[in-house]
Amino acid sequence: MELTFWWMPLVAIALAVAGVVVYVTWRKRSRERSTRSGTPVAHSERLTELPEYRRVLRRYRTLLAGLLALVVVAAGGGVLLASRVSSVDVVDPQSYKRDIVLCLDVSGSMTDVDAKIVDTFATLADSLHGERIGLTIFDSSAVQVFPLTDDYGFVQTELRSYRDSFRSQGESGVRYWTGTDLGQGASLIGDGLASCVLGFDGSASSSRPRSIVLATDNYVNGSPLLTLKQAGDLATKKGVRVYAVDPVDYSVDGSLPSVATELKTVAEGTGGGFFGLTSAETIPTIVQKIDEREAGLFTGAKRLVVADHPGPLIVVSLLVVMASLGLLWRLRL
Repeated sequence: MELTFWWMPLVAIALAVAGVVVYVTWRKRSRERSTRSGTPVAHSERLTELPEYRRVLRRYRTLLAGLLALVVVAAGGGVLLASRVSSVDVVDPQSYKRDIVLCLDVSGSMTDVDAKIVDTFATLADSLHGERIGLTIFDSSAVQVFPLTDDYGFVQTELRSYRDSFRSQGESGVRYWTGTDLGQGASLIGDGLASCVLGFDGSASSSRPRSIVLATDNYVNGSPLLTLKQAGDLATKKGVRVYAVDPVDYSVDGSLPSVATELKTVAEGTGGGFFGLTSAETIPTIVQKIDEREAGLFTGAKRLVVADHPGPLIVVSLLVVMASLGLLWRLRL
């Protein structure tokens, strides 16, 4: 809390001090005039020494002091109200954050890159604020490990468990392939991507940017219900961008095989991107690029918002004024 017009209490204090000085000076001169022009009364102390007189005078002075205190409090409340008691906050105009689903092909050729992806996101979870992360894995069938959530402690625990499992081929952590081998064939990419797209809640018009990090080499073994292109079209319809990570390094000769070309075309068609795994630093670099691109979609300029909080002061001031009126009536002023 702070005062918008911080100088008003200082002005009020200065005026109060000036008023006290003027009153004391006037009071002193008034007494001198009344002493010179007044009529002496003999034996007035007999009246002022009476117990009843002293009791009435003491009560009068107490009520008068209470009235003065209430007037000071009421005046102080009025000054604070005029000074505008307010809070100042820097508001980030975005009212939403990103949703990111990690969509991992867990066939045998993908475990190394899967381990790198989940390890990177487990590390990033400490610095996330508002983003939701989900994890879906697939081979011949898809399994949602956990839905979109911003419980980062839970996210870290799950991702690190799957990281250890990917690295050890299931010897430690969970058996990562559980539930992913219920279909016919292997690496049914279209079905897996479609399952990840359907993992987002809300409609396509949701204001939260949606992204999928898809790790696959796009080598299909079987007959999926949906082709990769059909799954990509579904992602586009749902407003989801797909960022594909291929475990193969294509930077040596620069040429892409047909499966990689198809994966790149589908991913870029959703507004996302395609990345080949060139080194150990590729995954953090990819995540950084995704972060930069997605941030540009919803980040606005920060705004300074001033909010007034007169409520408590108004209530207190009204109560003090009512109490002052009661004392004025009691004192017959």
